Amino acid sequence: MLYKMLHIIGKIIFKIFFRLTIIDSENIPKEGGFVVSPNHKSSLDVLIVGAALPRKMKTIAKKELFEKKLQSWFYKNLGGVPIDRETTSIETLKTAIEAAKNGNPLLIFPEGTRYEESGLGKGKRGPVFIALSGKVPLLPAGIAGTDRALPKKTKIPKPIHIVIVFGKPFKPWEILNPKDKAFLNNVTDYLMNEVEKCHEQAKERL
Repeated sequence: MLYKMLHIIGKIIFKIFFRLTIIDSENIPKEGGFVVSPNHKSSLDVLIVGAALPRKMKTIAKKELFEKKLQSWFYKNLGGVPIDRETTSIETLKTAIEAAKNGNPLLIFPEGTRYEESGLGKGKRGPVFIALSGKVPLLPAGIAGTDRALPKKTKIPKPIHIVIVFGKPFKPWEILNPKDKAFLNNVTDYLMNEVEKCHEQAKERL
């Protein structure tokens, strides 16, 4: 209930303040789990993806955010999945795979962190591994404008036009043979190419 309310309010605010433009939303799977993988330029990106997706998504968040009851309730209602950053990355992957298997849209930035240079950073293999293990599709996406609306080390956003473009979802095991030794690397390259296409389209619409 809280998520739906915040989603509606947030989308209205973003439409007015940032003139948020959502392109090719028909590519978003209407049911079942999937991994949405956009480029990452700003801390605003999580909120933009959340506003653009019609369904409640899951995001991986540090467990410290869930230690206080009220704060924990808030983040869980927003789709946060707590992880211990001091444990192995395998445990984090298991948590993410389980969320996707349970039919949830899961947000994973393929660059792993914000990339402040022009273009995109090098893609990590995590999104492909999670999608393959959970038997769910990958949804590439591109975001433009958030780096100017809320640059790093700034707290107050500027009313800059923001655009998000969704690419065609695809199943990793249908792109290449999972038994191929270079499978994860090659599909990650494919994913990043699709994300780059979406990002370029988004920039053109600013």
